[in-house]
Amino acid sequence: MKKKLIVYDFDKTIYGGESGTNFFTYYLRNYPLKGLLFGLTYLKEVLFYLIKITDLKHLKERFFIFLESHSNEEIEKIVDGFWKEYGKKMYSWTQEELRENRKEADMVIVTSATPLFLLERLIPEMGYDMVFGTEFQGDGKEKFIAEIKGENNKGMEKVRKLDKWAKGNNIEYEIIKFYSDSLADKPLYDIAEKKYWIKKGKKLEGMPGKKTLLDIFFWD
Repeated sequence: MKKKLIVYDFDKTIYGGESGTNFFTYYLRNYPLKGLLFGLTYLKEVLFYLIKITDLKHLKERFFIFLESHSNEEIEKIVDGFWKEYGKKMYSWTQEELRENRKEADMVIVTSATPLFLLERLIPEMGYDMVFGTEFQGDGKEKFIAEIKGENNKGMEKVRKLDKWAKGNNIEYEIIKFYSDSLADKPLYDIAEKKYWIKKGKKLEGMPGKKTLLDIFFWD
């Protein structure tokens, strides 16, 4: 079975910000003591990453360890509250673009390094067909564990995850359009027919010409 896909990144592509960082800001306002204590200890993790003692996967795992003190029900409520406040940061042009995408493709998919627990209910509600994100141990289970299941969904891992899904569903796919803000998504840009660079919220044809500052620090 052959399918035409249109694929989007999420942060700074559909959403005008860094969702993980914004999520912690929201958490800090609602749980100031827990958030402050976590923030102080996390500075050590950032230092260890910058001097190459730990890797990006470990840094990301430690970033969400503050959620281990909450039940899954509490986490769902925190996530819902976060999107109720921060959902206004979605780029307005993306909904009209999605309507046009549906005329061209069999499926419109979002794939992001953002944790899946932040996106798995939001993305279908926005009208996209499927979402891939970074999975954590405990996703869908009784207790959240701040440990990434598999690999961070970034770079080539996005292609591998898409390939695995396609193989499991007996699908041959072609990506007719791909949207992203970052050169970290070059593996997907390389296999897409049409490429769009989202620069400061604006859609431009082509792909980024160089790494952003965030790319440089968090390329792995």
